[in-house]
Amino acid sequence: MRAFSDTSPLSNLAAIGRLPLLQSQFSEIWIPTAVRQELDAHPEPAVLGAIEPALRDNWIRRASPAASPLFDVLSMQLHGGEAEAIALAADLRSDVIIIDGTSTG
Repeated sequence: MRAFSDTSPLSNLAAIGRLPLLQSQFSEIWIPTAVRQELDAHPEPAVLGAIEPALRDNWIRRASPAASPLFDVLSMQLHGGEAEAIALAADLRSDVIIIDGTSTG
């Protein structure tokens, strides 16, 4: 089963050394461009160090959501990574979406 993720679930599990928990549950995790950029900017090198092998092994995959009315509405209410993750999940017909639910307002 594949899942689509926002930044926080991945970075938080990576920070405590538990990223393999997601791999045991999902065949692949998809992240949008905004999430990749947020992960690259994470202040803890250990987080990126834990995520990089998953990206190299193609277990965490990257894609960009298509421009759509759904994405436009999501972008008004959610943080960029969350909006992109949900829109990408809709584009690729998600099984599961993993987000933390932080709003911009």
